[in-house]
Amino acid sequence: MKFLRALLVPFAAIGVLIVRLLGKVGVNIRFGGFVSNRIGHLCGNTNVYLSERAAGLHPNYHLWTHYGPICNKQFAKMIGRALPIDPTRVTVLMVLINKMFKGWERHDTCSITWDRDPYNLNEKCPPHFSFTDAEEARGRHDTASLGIPLGHKWVCLIVRDSAYLPGLPYHRYRDSDIDTYADAALLLARLGYYVVRMGAKVEKPFTVKHPRIIDYATGGKRTDFLDIYLAAKCAFCITTSTGLDAICEAFKRPMCFVNFAPIEYLRTYIPQSIAIWKHHEKDGKRMSVEEIHKSGAGQFHQAQEFENADIRLVDNTPQEIADAAHEMAEIVGGISVPARQDEFWRDWPRSLDSTYGYPLHGEIRMRIGTKFLGAYNAERKEDSSCDSSARRIKAGAVQEHHTI
Repeated sequence: MKFLRALLVPFAAIGVLIVRLLGKVGVNIRFGGFVSNRIGHLCGNTNVYLSERAAGLHPNYHLWTHYGPICNKQFAKMIGRALPIDPTRVTVLMVLINKMFKGWERHDTCSITWDRDPYNLNEKCPPHFSFTDAEEARGRHDTASLGIPLGHKWVCLIVRDSAYLPGLPYHRYRDSDIDTYADAALLLARLGYYVVRMGAKVEKPFTVKHPRIIDYATGGKRTDFLDIYLAAKCAFCITTSTGLDAICEAFKRPMCFVNFAPIEYLRTYIPQSIAIWKHHEKDGKRMSVEEIHKSGAGQFHQAQEFENADIRLVDNTPQEIADAAHEMAEIVGGISVPARQDEFWRDWPRSLDSTYGYPLHGEIRMRIGTKFLGAYNAERKEDSSCDSSARRIKAGAVQEHHTI
């Protein structure tokens, strides 16, 4: 393979020369490379790019290629229907050669805001990816083979654990235990949903027993195609914000985020979305959003950063997860119209990405789980009351002893 690539280098160099000469006469051609080995970025970045292009932010001619191994061949096929892709990967060599010379930026392209949508562009576009008629027929057949009858709704349960990226232990703070999702799965099954536990690599089976709960991740029927079809067609997903849920976002499925961290990266721009986050504890006390933001933990990306700041992340309880799932089901089913949360979002930190500098949030479309937010507000009120009492004691305004 290396020998073959070496033979292609002269042709790639000639290609770069032609592209640069065309640029001098007003024909601008740019090269783009997919983050092909991770489904979250393969889908998320590409979806954002296509929405940006629909908004007129990517003029000129763009030629794309895959970098590295392709994590999901079905989705790569669907991208090929939306964008021109070089199947030979000579473009990879052209990108590398182009970057050896000054002015390479004029011939390079990617999504402006990585995999985030702070300008709310996705909601202005129909889905950029689609299934062919043959794929739709296959999808109906394959879901039926899992035990989901035609016409029945399912929820995708997408839970990241230590098996997902064992080579990146600094991301372990994003993991959670699938067993803590049993109550939520049973609740949804009793409501009539099928619950499909997703995952190409998982630490352990999902052992909860119910005829409408399917451990697809370990059941022996997982395929690249069905990964995409299930995520694209679900009634909604419950996710820890990882990989495959980018498919749900691209296909505009309602999303329920649980055990989320870091919290300033909540995908607040997604319509019909709910979120609850991992509790942050410091000195034995749960931190407020303001405290998390001021500590910098809202944008920590490595487990060691939390440890260095003496912040302990505590997973959501099974009840908190079940409450969020129930609320999502009621919203999707049109059973409830939740109250606005303007006061909470007014104080939400409007941060910039610490690496690239783009805004993390645009117009807020997300809501925080109602019961989770109620408990959070109650804690803040209690903390405020305790702080006020402490100040009065210190000032001598209160004589009797209080334990705070």
